[in-house]
Amino acid sequence: MIVNIIVSKNRVSGELRTGIKLRLENPPPGVNYRAIDEPVGLSPSFNDFYITKDTTTKWFLKTLIEPIYSLKLKGLTHAFFLNLFIPHTPWIQEIDQPIFNLFEKYIGKSRRSVLYRLAIRTFRYLFNRDNVIIVTWTQWSREGLEEEGFRYVRVVPPPMKTSFRKIDNKITIGFIGVEYHRKGGDIAEDIMSKLPRHIRKVYIGKSPRKISGIEYYNPMRRNELLKLMAEFDILLFPTRGEAYGFTALEAMSMGIPVVASNVDSIPEVVSDGGILCEVNDIKCFLDSIKELVSSPEYVIELGARAKAIVAQRHSPSIVGKELLAIYNELSEDE
Repeated sequence: MIVNIIVSKNRVSGELRTGIKLRLENPPPGVNYRAIDEPVGLSPSFNDFYITKDTTTKWFLKTLIEPIYSLKLKGLTHAFFLNLFIPHTPWIQEIDQPIFNLFEKYIGKSRRSVLYRLAIRTFRYLFNRDNVIIVTWTQWSREGLEEEGFRYVRVVPPPMKTSFRKIDNKITIGFIGVEYHRKGGDIAEDIMSKLPRHIRKVYIGKSPRKISGIEYYNPMRRNELLKLMAEFDILLFPTRGEAYGFTALEAMSMGIPVVASNVDSIPEVVSDGGILCEVNDIKCFLDSIKELVSSPEYVIELGARAKAIVAQRHSPSIVGKELLAIYNELSEDE
């Protein structure tokens, strides 16, 4: 079976977005993907989530180009996130979050805003078709999308293979976040500044301040990021809003326990593979980190649980079969 897969780039390095890359690397049995670049190819700055001159330009071009480009697509097609293609063929639209979460947590617009109401009407028109199935990654997202009026929504988590973290005599606490406020970069810095000096603190992302005792790294390519993440003993993930939380999932795949915010999809993603704190609860985050630091056995236990969750829930073979069933269902309707 040949499936067209429309690929798009991230806003850090211009690489393929992680969810797309994982699907391409782990195709369902008997499926060959034909990768197609999105027709509006711009620099990474145009791929941000905020409303800027660049992102406004990008969506203006998408409005002009993607509906017409849709006519060129033949056969089963798999697209990702939000776009303005008009599906004329059997179509999978993979979305990582409800539309309201994107607007509230990323764009800063409420559900009462004119822009949100326009977006909902537009995407219902595009995706509520008999030849379209929406794939999302969590039950939380599915319920949100169904609440917004989307009819055909299935949960198929992204595939993820397990690997190993580096174990040495140095305790390392790590934080990763491109967006300073939404990802809780300020919370991470406050917590790290209160930890003992002998603990290594690694901050990957952009910060308006530099605190003594913290190692700062700029956002980097995924292969470099995973290499550095493998040195973490604990991932600090104090996000204030999240679509999915790939950073948490990737840490868990290495057996790294996560101390994360109890918000949006995160409780479902982390499950028993970490500790949850309420948003902005610095005391909970700090106490949880200290508890883990003082108990290596607990770190190993939580890490093993985290890895087991990834091995079972995100197994490429299991996830591939789930996705293949959707492809077959749509192909029968051609």
